[in-house]
Amino acid sequence: MRCLRVALMTALGCLVVVGTVAVASAADPTDPNARRDQVVALVLAQDARFTGLPDYERQQIKQQSQFSFDPIIGSGFYRTLPTLASSVTPWMFDFGYPANWLVEVTLVDGCTPLPTGEGPSSDTAPWPDPCAWRHSWFYRVEPDDTVTLLFEEGDPDSVLAG
Repeated sequence: MRCLRVALMTALGCLVVVGTVAVASAADPTDPNARRDQVVALVLAQDARFTGLPDYERQQIKQQSQFSFDPIIGSGFYRTLPTLASSVTPWMFDFGYPANWLVEVTLVDGCTPLPTGEGPSSDTAPWPDPCAWRHSWFYRVEPDDTVTLLFEEGDPDSVLAG
């Protein structure tokens, strides 16, 4: 009986703590996820071709659920790249300065799907790129929402210039 009481009290305590954290983060305007969404919107607005791109992390989940490399290798995406002040530390430390954010945007074209169940591995790597065209842009977003293209790489951008 004592074990049951301890288990119930522990479960109740966890619910209270989790509920408090969820309410606090939903109401906190400095929430890193809210800022992340703002930063991504600023970057995706830089080029009409970026509209509707999926988040890299969601594509990874899709890849794992489908057991296929196509969601990442064969499609465009955006992703935020962590910096010391933009990832884990905002809720741990106050550095006395706001965070810059780094965002990568990748577009592809002319991709052929990989055969089901196949993909690069340590035994077969490197595989040729299944896309005829791949280009990435890397942006910095400053605390005042200034967006700066740091560099780009890949096939010539003029191929799909809109």
